[in-house]
Amino acid sequence: MSTGTAAHIADIYTRSLMDLATQGHLVEAVAADLDMISTLLTQNPEFEAFLASPYFDEKTKRDLVRSLLAGKVQSLTLNFLSVMIDHNRGRFLAVIIGRYGQLYRLYQGYRPVDVTVAQPLSQEETDKLSRELAEAMNTKVDLDIRIDPAILGGMIIRYGDKMVDNSVKGRLARTVTQLLNPQKRQK
Repeated sequence: MSTGTAAHIADIYTRSLMDLATQGHLVEAVAADLDMISTLLTQNPEFEAFLASPYFDEKTKRDLVRSLLAGKVQSLTLNFLSVMIDHNRGRFLAVIIGRYGQLYRLYQGYRPVDVTVAQPLSQEETDKLSRELAEAMNTKVDLDIRIDPAILGGMIIRYGDKMVDNSVKGRLARTVTQLLNPQKRQK
């Protein structure tokens, strides 16, 4: 199965879970359940391998999941896991948990902002940038900072379908374009 197909399948399951959680007023509870399950997967990688394995039948997988999680997670979460297992989608669980986390942050009002910088930022610089962007954009932001020394300095900010390139490389390219095409400058 291609990576794109796998991501698409995981996205469909994640959106379905979010829709059901929203309808049942369980968005926060399901997020907490998935955090617990994520910890379980991290602490026990063999559990994730078990869920993804074609060597165990669906009933064996469902029974183990129910014995581990019954009474500890919402029935919606448990039923969702059963449906995933019934459709041989256990290998997507970690991806679905991560994607649900992203949707949960959107639900809480956070918006993803990608920032590319030439050098790593200190925690203080990251916090300041996050506060300033949140204030300027009038929303809560989730920063995803990437390091790319090729931009030389400054930063590139991406939010939704918008981009602001204030990198040294970008400014240099725009300056050279203006020097080589002076008629564009007059417009």
